[in-house]
Amino acid sequence: MLPIFLSFGWTQSTLQEEFDLVTPSGDTLAGEIGYPNKKGKFPAAILIWGSGPHTRDQVISGSPIFKQISDALIAQDMVVMRLDKRGYGNSSGDYRSEDNYTTRDLADDISLAYDYLNLHAAVDTAKVGLIGHSEGSIIASMLAAEDPSIDWLILFGPSAVSGKEIELAQGRVEREKLGMSAEIGKAVEQVWERYIDFIISGYEDETLYYQIGRDFLIAHGLDKDDERITPTFIDQLLDAYQTPWYQYFYATDNGVYLEKVKVPILGIFGGADQHTSVALHLLPFYQALERAQNIQYKIIVLADEDHFFFRFQGNRMEKHQFGEMRISERFLRSIKNWLRAEHITSPWH
Repeated sequence: MLPIFLSFGWTQSTLQEEFDLVTPSGDTLAGEIGYPNKKGKFPAAILIWGSGPHTRDQVISGSPIFKQISDALIAQDMVVMRLDKRGYGNSSGDYRSEDNYTTRDLADDISLAYDYLNLHAAVDTAKVGLIGHSEGSIIASMLAAEDPSIDWLILFGPSAVSGKEIELAQGRVEREKLGMSAEIGKAVEQVWERYIDFIISGYEDETLYYQIGRDFLIAHGLDKDDERITPTFIDQLLDAYQTPWYQYFYATDNGVYLEKVKVPILGIFGGADQHTSVALHLLPFYQALERAQNIQYKIIVLADEDHFFFRFQGNRMEKHQFGEMRISERFLRSIKNWLRAEHITSPWH
């Protein structure tokens, strides 16, 4: 009996290419570009991480948030670039990361990646944008304010005020969760604001640093003569904030960049987001774009979504199971609808 060979004509619908880029400082940025396995040129996007030790997937609580977004966009006939942050995954650099770089340095990395993406044969260079999450919203806004060739922005969980204001607001949320009294909470915030200003100024006065540390512990209820108030204890609590990343972050106001953005921009807020809350950021976000006289922006608030827009069996992340969260369908639908409305992707997707 002769063997019979059958061909089913199956083809892979998505192609993935790995890349390595060398920064001016000699570090390597590693990542991948995914795109449809078909002829033509397609809109393209770079996914930009929030703060923290992220690889190209931006894994949050065991789930690859950026991989999920990327898959959804490639299915819409888009090219998507994801990369490992310097010092993580396959990218080189100092593994201590935030001790040694700032948001500006990360923006330079994304700028390098953006130039590389525009050279790809599958990319429609008239439709290349940035999608930034949290700190990534600052990076995306910064680059769009500087580079007129960037065609559009999607910012989710976005910042619109200074890092100092963000830190103070997040501190209030944490103290409320701990059940701290209003009186103690106010005293703690006043000292913490002094410490943030100390970081912004360059954190060079050691005497002032330890005085702020003492005041911080006393504000929490320790007696001024408590033997636990030592330089070692103060260092354990506060020293980690004396880094270039914190200094730059506290002093940086994303509204300064947003008010220079003229291209189409979508801002998506989570109604239950306690990191970049609607209450703190929505109005400044709107006002910055109005100052820019940007007539191509849209702001969406998705009720009961948190900072990561994750769902599991209908619940957001606080009620989740590790590794089983999925990006909210409402979030993905909002992005897809906006891309179609702005004629970035085709209307039939």
